[in-house]
Amino acid sequence: MTEWSSEEGITVEEKVYYYRKAGKIAYEVLHTVKDMIKPGVPVINICEAAEKLIMEKGADGYGFPTNVSINNLAAHFSSPFGDESVIPREGVVKFDIGVHVNGFIADTAITLVLSPELSELQKAAEEGYKAGMEIVQVGTLPSVLGKRIEETITSYGFRPIKELTGHQLGRYELHGEKRLPSVSIPYDPVESTLKEGEAFALETFATTGSGSIHEVSGTKYIYMLLPKRIAIRNPISRKIYSTIYSKYKILPFAERWLTSYDEFNQSRVRFTLRQLLTGGGAVAYPPLADEKGSYVAQHENTFIITEEGEVIVSTQPPFDFEIPESLVGKKSNEDIN
Repeated sequence: MTEWSSEEGITVEEKVYYYRKAGKIAYEVLHTVKDMIKPGVPVINICEAAEKLIMEKGADGYGFPTNVSINNLAAHFSSPFGDESVIPREGVVKFDIGVHVNGFIADTAITLVLSPELSELQKAAEEGYKAGMEIVQVGTLPSVLGKRIEETITSYGFRPIKELTGHQLGRYELHGEKRLPSVSIPYDPVESTLKEGEAFALETFATTGSGSIHEVSGTKYIYMLLPKRIAIRNPISRKIYSTIYSKYKILPFAERWLTSYDEFNQSRVRFTLRQLLTGGGAVAYPPLADEKGSYVAQHENTFIITEEGEVIVSTQPPFDFEIPESLVGKKSNEDIN
């Protein structure tokens, strides 16, 4: 664990505040930019509008690149540089955004329905999420949660996606140790139960397809550094690597973001990313899809469990929280470590 990712010295009250501030920003951005999602609109315009608004609203950064995943694409599509894809006339669109404040992440997603006959699919994903949240509390077992979600989604005649799960959140950590499945799994140990002070993104996927996803070959638009420094000789590549590390830490980032720097051309960025992947300094997240011709819906919010055991959904109203007294007078979130 690096110094900037440590939660040492940060109280649970402060942590809850950071999650709630990030969640409020995420909610406002999601429900503003979603109105752009209409047939013929370039996907890259949606991604860039969301990311611009995230920063304008006072976030410290992105939790991950904005995802706009269409039809059978379930996750991890964020426009590459020069993307020419547009929103189709029919189908479903998953709109998934991430925000961080002082490293504490809000992760939220909704599904926009372009074809009325797919409304039940969107409802299945949302109701699966709600059914899971109904039993979230201190001591809940992920296996029990998964069974509840699966039963709800299948009651609508669809399948949950077994490989995509909710996930624990940490400071500058999008995918923590614990997972929240959407399907029944073997009984899990007591130590996997939900505990006070923990934060999670609960996400549910409903599909008309197989319920199993695959990586879309030949496409990599999202990357993440690993906590392992590697040696790079080329000075421009070193500068790219340093920029990634300083700006995005070990949170996912988009190749598209790096090509926005005047001194980093597209070929040099891709060369550097290949070096990082080969040297074990980074991982890539290709788009994930169910079988061709299927449709996938998603619903997601972030929650944190307080010291008193209260479950707060940070990415949903009401947003009636105040800054803790211990943080009053601080110049910015990044001053607090």
